[in-house]
Amino acid sequence: MTGQAAWRRPTGAALEQETGVGLRHGRMDANGTAWRMRSLVAMGHDATRIARALGAAPHAVQRLIRGDCQTVTVSFHLLACRLWNAWWDKTPPERTAAERRAAARARQQAERHDWPAAAGLDEDMLDKPGYRPWCRYRHAIGTGVAADFDMDTARRRQAKEIA
Repeated sequence: MTGQAAWRRPTGAALEQETGVGLRHGRMDANGTAWRMRSLVAMGHDATRIARALGAAPHAVQRLIRGDCQTVTVSFHLLACRLWNAWWDKTPPERTAAERRAAARARQQAERHDWPAAAGLDEDMLDKPGYRPWCRYRHAIGTGVAADFDMDTARRRQAKEIA
């Protein structure tokens, strides 16, 4: 190196500050978004519940969680971050037998793949391509039950903050 700092791909937070409305439809590395969604799975949120909250197809969220997606749109990443901020320390509702089964399957998937809950992620490193958490899966009880996520309210709030 000749004294110049190496170029680094901006993180999601930096993209949010720098891009403005016009470039929000670009793409970025999916790794940080995938780890956020995996940490929700570790809390018991299944891909179908996550997809419903994000207004996405369940198979698309499943592909992201499995690591089959290389990139996501910046707007999807920002919405996923909003969901993660709302649910990171909350468990899903388990009022019915079906909800309890879905939560148990999600936790089993996280345990099988050794995905940590959100407390095990390094938020400073999370959006860097190739990031892998050093923590492993541990059963988490959360601080409460996650309320339903209102995607439209989150998008309006996001648009106001960026504009």
